[in-house]
Amino acid sequence: MANRKKINQAVEWYQKNRHKYVDLRSEVEVILREALNENEIVFHSIESRVKSTESFGKKAARDKYSDPVNQITDLTGIRIITLFEKEIHQISDIIKELFKIDYERSEDKADLLDADKMGYKSIHYIAELSQKKIRETRLQNFAGLKFEIQIRSILQHAWAEIEHDRNYKFQGHLPKHLQRRFYALAGMLEIADREFNTLSEEVEKYRQAKK
Repeated sequence: MANRKKINQAVEWYQKNRHKYVDLRSEVEVILREALNENEIVFHSIESRVKSTESFGKKAARDKYSDPVNQITDLTGIRIITLFEKEIHQISDIIKELFKIDYERSEDKADLLDADKMGYKSIHYIAELSQKKIRETRLQNFAGLKFEIQIRSILQHAWAEIEHDRNYKFQGHLPKHLQRRFYALAGMLEIADREFNTLSEEVEKYRQAKK
């Protein structure tokens, strides 16, 4: 755990630099929207936020952070919510081309679930602007600043929001029979996601055939 002096120094640093992450959020969101529109990717929404100073301080005090300034990488967070699960992979490929990805800190939540488990799924990238993008857009002020991009389908988003609400109210402790029902619903949402994928593909094939 970072000692109290380091935590206070980190919070003071963030208070002075938070405006950079606010500006970074706007720039990254513009870059993403333009790229998705250029590639004709249909999506539900893009959400973004910048961690508050209070939230940063609480996170910096956790045992896992000995150097909060360099270890906390989600000060700016962007979330892309897709209509269908298949679009997650299309958007993922675009993001890999747009930004410099820190693969060691990035993760696909689905890969963390055992085969017999249901639950939260989405892709989390820790990224920063590439040197090419910085030159093209003259965004030198953001060089080296990391941000998080999450990609999830609208059904995965529904699950994540419900799970967050449950954990907030019950600290993750529920009777097993309620947990079973909860995760059964997660399985149903996963099946629904796949069915929506298949249905959208069949609708597109039908549309093309009618031309």
